[in-house]
Amino acid sequence: MGHIQKLAMIGVCCALAACDVSSFGSQAYPDRSQHSFQSADGIHVLTYACLNGSNAASAHRYVDSGILSAERRVAGNQQSFGGLGARADVNAEIARISRQAEAEYRCVLINRKNTSERALFG
Repeated sequence: MGHIQKLAMIGVCCALAACDVSSFGSQAYPDRSQHSFQSADGIHVLTYACLNGSNAASAHRYVDSGILSAERRVAGNQQSFGGLGARADVNAEIARISRQAEAEYRCVLINRKNTSERALFG
């Protein structure tokens, strides 16, 4: 790959990294309001797109406890999972929990952002 092509690729990557993904929810779910909550583990902020009249706090409690439970279960079974396999298992569980939250609470999990300094700098 030539020098100019490499610079162009770096430019595209920088531009994509600067994109604001928080607008995804308002674009994908324009009829819903967004609500963000701190996770019980203190590491993540979860954002939901909820229909009017839905209970975002109840949806968050359901989703957050389900995610933390799945992560603990996978961590307890670390020896039977590889790194990618464990992450795939947790991601599949998050997708299932999110579908259930939408069906029961009319809220969709649209973002799970890691806010831990340990994760950012460690």
